[in-house]
Amino acid sequence: MPETSAKTPAANPPEPAVACSLPIAELSDRRAVWRRLEQDALIDRRATAHGVRLQYAAKGEVEGQLRELARLEAECCSFAEWSVERDRDRVVLSVGAQGEGIAAIQALFETAPPATAD
Repeated sequence: MPETSAKTPAANPPEPAVACSLPIAELSDRRAVWRRLEQDALIDRRATAHGVRLQYAAKGEVEGQLRELARLEAECCSFAEWSVERDRDRVVLSVGAQGEGIAAIQALFETAPPATAD
């Protein structure tokens, strides 16, 4: 008779640590880039169930800057998922996470007030 074994349910993989690996020396420069982009082009910012959704005016280099920032942030804040999409005359940045990462992402983007829509 063949040997049988009971399968144990796969454990849920642990959530990634909610931490940013960006060196402190680079933090103020990165914040300044975000602030400039928000002052120049941010139209709307909303909390979502898993993070934030920000809409920027699709003018000049905004889309390229957002794509580069999302790439850089994904490297140092790997607990979150960063995506950039074009939606007609807007560029939409969506940042999402799980667990404690949700509050961290929402706090990260809370400090700069959104611009009013034109």
